[in-house]
Amino acid sequence: MKKLITALFVPVLVLALLGAGVLGTETRLLFYWPACGLLGVAALLAVLRGKWPLRSAPSDLAFATALLFGLYFIVRCVTSPVIAWAREDLFILLGCAVVYILSATALSHRRLRMMVFVVLVILTLGNLAVGFIHFSGQWTFHVVPGYMRSFGDVHRIGGFYNNPNHLAAFLSVMSLFTASMALFGRGVASWKLLLVFVSLASAVGVALTVSRGALVGLGAGALTLVILGLWVLRKTYPTLVGKVILGATALTALLAFGLSGVFAEQLQSRAGIGSFQQGDPRTFIWRAALAQYAEHPALGAGARMFYAGCVKYRTEDSVSWMKDALFAHNEWVQTLADYGWVGLVFVTLMLSVHLLNGLKFLRWFTDERFPLKATIASDNLGFTIGAITALIAMLVHAVFEFHFHVPATALTGAFLLGILTNPGIEDPISRPRRIAGVRPLMKLSLVLAGATLLYGTWAFGRADYCFEKGMLQKTEEDSGRARIALLNKAIMLDPTDAKRWLQRGRARQESVAGRTDAEAKPELLLAVTDLESAHRLNPADFLISLALADAYAAVERNEDAQKSISDALTAAPLFMEPRLVLAVHLHRQSRFAEAEEAYLWTSEAKAGLSNEWFALYRKMLRDASP
Repeated sequence: MKKLITALFVPVLVLALLGAGVLGTETRLLFYWPACGLLGVAALLAVLRGKWPLRSAPSDLAFATALLFGLYFIVRCVTSPVIAWAREDLFILLGCAVVYILSATALSHRRLRMMVFVVLVILTLGNLAVGFIHFSGQWTFHVVPGYMRSFGDVHRIGGFYNNPNHLAAFLSVMSLFTASMALFGRGVASWKLLLVFVSLASAVGVALTVSRGALVGLGAGALTLVILGLWVLRKTYPTLVGKVILGATALTALLAFGLSGVFAEQLQSRAGIGSFQQGDPRTFIWRAALAQYAEHPALGAGARMFYAGCVKYRTEDSVSWMKDALFAHNEWVQTLADYGWVGLVFVTLMLSVHLLNGLKFLRWFTDERFPLKATIASDNLGFTIGAITALIAMLVHAVFEFHFHVPATALTGAFLLGILTNPGIEDPISRPRRIAGVRPLMKLSLVLAGATLLYGTWAFGRADYCFEKGMLQKTEEDSGRARIALLNKAIMLDPTDAKRWLQRGRARQESVAGRTDAEAKPELLLAVTDLESAHRLNPADFLISLALADAYAAVERNEDAQKSISDALTAAPLFMEPRLVLAVHLHRQSRFAEAEEAYLWTSEAKAGLSNEWFALYRKMLRDASP
């Protein structure tokens, strides 16, 4: 029975990782839900097997820090102001919990861990193949039919990912991971040559994404790989150290020269030299995130609340062309803004303990394992050094990006942490310290995470599917009835997401076009109800407030409309749209003096700029003239 469960659980987990690696490549959950369901099944199957016979013991201290981290972040997600936004973090975190726990326990055997590694290599080759399609000129190509990459206009490869920076994060991990396995892992020459090819191709892929942060992270990881590799050699084959340093220096110089020569133009453009002269908006974004943190320093504003914070706390000196950031483009600052310094402490503690446990394995390997085996060819050594170096690359890159908010890269990071929790220390002289209750709690966490992932896939996944299908419907064909029907189903499945109520309210407003006032009023009243529900669920989104103000105005509830506009102005104090809506609202009521003041105030907006206000202002002047 146990063998049967293993035979079922491993393929399901492999399919889940493949699905997440191909489809779970953007910050929303829409295409991640199938992988969520498979992860839930894999978790519950693994628990059904009972006790796993492990050759090496995982670190209870690493488990304990992971439990503290996970518990705090889950509680903070559940208690966040906008539950639909928090859900995006929550289900990525739960998926990571499953991969982390299984990679540290059930998948700690070398052969099973190698299966996951092969899956990652396959995903790397797939990403490079799709990247070649992009590089051939089809920059908007997406693996899902009917969809296009929104980053296609920047002429940077994306692979399965919408954002090229997130592909760069994955490729930098795989470049280092495969290099470590080629150097220290076991295998025949053909396998090692394949790994070397994948490593070099991944490094080239990082260059083609033109991600500056990933290049910095790759450099930091490569430096770590060199340092750890030399340390291991010094402890095992000290006579080879000088030769390896000479060879590594020559190879690094050759690669750096080749990459800089081939991609000099792209790298210069991204560095602000040449055609790109407008600078990098990240410093403005970081200041906005820190302003959000300053209001909620201990626990943060809540999971993904920077969706609204990037608008509310936008600085006055931000460049006018800067779009809504949505993310802080710095995972450390984002953690402060959304989860507070408490969250950052738990993250730092967890990462530190896991990295130290990996270093502990290296000392054990050189001091205890090598004297017995007289060889450094070991998959566990390759996995451990690869996990350390790849994780360093991800963490350095995280200073400039938000790839841990993407399921595919987050799950890869969880796999690396699982390796470091149980790198393979067998029969050490000093037994690892046990912490009472940690392992049963990890098993309970696996059960709860798996069950929640299955529930989320069934409830929220179907709701997302209906919502997306509804948004793809053309409202002109049947006055929006098909869209409204699908949105009805989405709301029935998940009434907690404000965007579903918002879009149904808008669809109702659009459906009354061409009707008389008497015919339109019942539908407009329903639209008001929908938009009120949206505002109640997410009062932080200024676009919902503006949509509600428009609905109130349509049914002549002018005071309520004024209140909604005021809410929008509070949520987006520097943006033009709330000011313009206020001016139009006053204009419609023939409050011309106040309207003129509002139009002129609109012209002083610092963000979301357009020339529409001037035409409306001139119309107001004509209407106000006797």
